[in-house]
Amino acid sequence: MNKKFFLLVIWMFLTINTFAQKIFVWCPPNAEIGPVNDKLKGLNINIVIADFRKIVDTTHVECTSEDLITTIAQTITTAYPAAIINILDTNQFKTQAEKQKVTIRIAITAYHSASGNDASDAIGKPEENFSWGVLPKNKWNSVAGFNVVIEDYRSENLKKLTRNIANIVSRPNIGGSLTAKKALFEAYKEANRELLYFIESTLQ
Repeated sequence: MNKKFFLLVIWMFLTINTFAQKIFVWCPPNAEIGPVNDKLKGLNINIVIADFRKIVDTTHVECTSEDLITTIAQTITTAYPAAIINILDTNQFKTQAEKQKVTIRIAITAYHSASGNDASDAIGKPEENFSWGVLPKNKWNSVAGFNVVIEDYRSENLKKLTRNIANIVSRPNIGGSLTAKKALFEAYKEANRELLYFIESTLQ
């Protein structure tokens, strides 16, 4: 009787733990330092990053929001060493753009992994028209995305451009969290590539 009760308790603990840890987050790799370049040279840029993900208390998180924001900011400053980049605090996300400068607002909408449609639970929507569509079922879905707004105030007229970046990497449920982690890094790498391309192509 005691043995059966003990096994029942273990089973209940594992079951609860499995359902509680349905969203997974790991810190992305640090930005790679490439060759020195003069892209966006002398351009005065304010960058403000905010986390719009809907991370619940039961999420299995190994990377804080602050860590993720820092990594994204470092990626941009590393990519454009010749630019004059000022990283603003998150609480300045909705402040007005400064004249004679470029303001880049980056809303983190997704950076996490989950099985099946559970990945959609943590996706944030800073804009109502930002849709990710239906995610594949019975697979690890790793998602990384941003809502990016570039406000160019270098002239008398403010120019504003917006880009929604949504990257999904789906893998079979084989290999557990190791598969999810690798897929998440892939999704993040591609989302970053699109982010830097949008910044560079808009401000050149």
